[in-house]
Amino acid sequence: MNEEKKKRRFRLPIWAKTSIMIIVFAFALAEVAMVFFSLDSSKYNQNNYKNLATNLSATVALTIDVEDVKEVKNSVQTIVDNSSTHPISDEWGSDAWNAYIAQFDGISQMDAFIRLRDSMRRIQNVNSSDIDCIYISYIDTQRELFIYVVDDAEEEDACPPGCIDPLYDFNKGVLTNPEKGFPAYITNTEEYGYLVTAGTAIKDDDEVIAFAMVDISMTTVRKSQANRIVNLFFSLLGGMALLAIVGIIVVTFILVRPVNRVNNIAKSYDDTDPEKTHESFMSLKVNTKDEIEDLADSLKRMEAGVYDRIKQLTKMNEELSASQNETRKMTALANTDGLTGVKNKIAYDAEVERINKDIKSGEKVNFGVVMIDLNYLKNTNDEYGHDAGDEALIELTKIICDTFKHSPVYRIGGDEFVILLRGRDYNSSSSLIEIFNNEIEKSTNGKEIYKGVSAALGYSEYDPKTDSCVDDVFKRADKAMYDRKREMKKDD
Repeated sequence: MNEEKKKRRFRLPIWAKTSIMIIVFAFALAEVAMVFFSLDSSKYNQNNYKNLATNLSATVALTIDVEDVKEVKNSVQTIVDNSSTHPISDEWGSDAWNAYIAQFDGISQMDAFIRLRDSMRRIQNVNSSDIDCIYISYIDTQRELFIYVVDDAEEEDACPPGCIDPLYDFNKGVLTNPEKGFPAYITNTEEYGYLVTAGTAIKDDDEVIAFAMVDISMTTVRKSQANRIVNLFFSLLGGMALLAIVGIIVVTFILVRPVNRVNNIAKSYDDTDPEKTHESFMSLKVNTKDEIEDLADSLKRMEAGVYDRIKQLTKMNEELSASQNETRKMTALANTDGLTGVKNKIAYDAEVERINKDIKSGEKVNFGVVMIDLNYLKNTNDEYGHDAGDEALIELTKIICDTFKHSPVYRIGGDEFVILLRGRDYNSSSSLIEIFNNEIEKSTNGKEIYKGVSAALGYSEYDPKTDSCVDDVFKRADKAMYDRKREMKKDD
């Protein structure tokens, strides 16, 4: 009997056990949430600032005057190359460094230097206040040095022209691939704190002459992040304490049935059938006059909000699909010749640009260019009217498309058509050209001049040994077409 009383004396009631469990769980959850938030926030901020630095450096590279960059950079480079010493910025203020930098005194007075500096300052003023500085530099590849050309900071803070930093190992990829520039990276020093740096290549034609660099300070955002983490910690503690109180009340009043009812409805949630789920939640009735009833109502409101949002997203998705379809239609119209229905000069130029990129990249390319010109179009228009000329163009288009069925056809001028042969048509080019010429002969045979469809065809194939672009092939095909046109007019 005494042993039984002793056991009862040390028993914990359910509300106490529940309270301890909730408190422990709450603290564990708060700790996990804080760690997750800290890591996620840090990663988000780093990526955000890297993107900002990358985009801003690209903006600078595109907007500044390349001729000014060349002028100032060449002046700095000449002095650097002729200097017998090259002290780096770690020696800032030393006699050797001062003597070296003194050689560049006249650079900052150059009109080109002032224009570049003012342009970069304007860009900085309209962008984020966290920007530390914008500057232009170039790489001395022989000595592996990073050399400043223009810095938009105030004079006392700016790195002067000719100032040298060593090229760090993680940036040495720029030596072999200067077009890639300086991918965004983060440094942390006592002097500058956390900085995000990115650089974009500044090109003169296809040559990289310098780099547009951007430094963005993350010191402020990291302090703000630390404050948010502290606030989050106390918010989580308050929320978890409230959750513990609610749990104790629920267990104390033993509201199992309404809890199970709510739980069953929650378990029945099916995001694949929102209509059925919405009906189930709307039918939920809990009349306990306490937090459980509030919880049920809150769940109903939450589900109603989610349901409305799903409907909105569904509608937005439908509208987006319609917009995308309309965009595709507009793109097709923009690339289509209105009279003949084949592709137009815009589409041709885009395809030529794509093929030229393949040629420039060294890819194996096989293609032929067919040039076709309708004969006597002007005479047809003058004698029979423009409607007759249009009919002749349409009839010629039909012959071309029926012959070269597997190749894109482009109308690039009033009476000029181009076909780019690749694949099956390329391999059968001779027979297809013969078929086309036969069809033209049939069209004009036995008919008065201008009434049949008369057209001249010229053809040439890409030769990687002699051709550097599509235009080289086009010119040969165009010449062959005009040679054919002269022959046909002699026969007439």
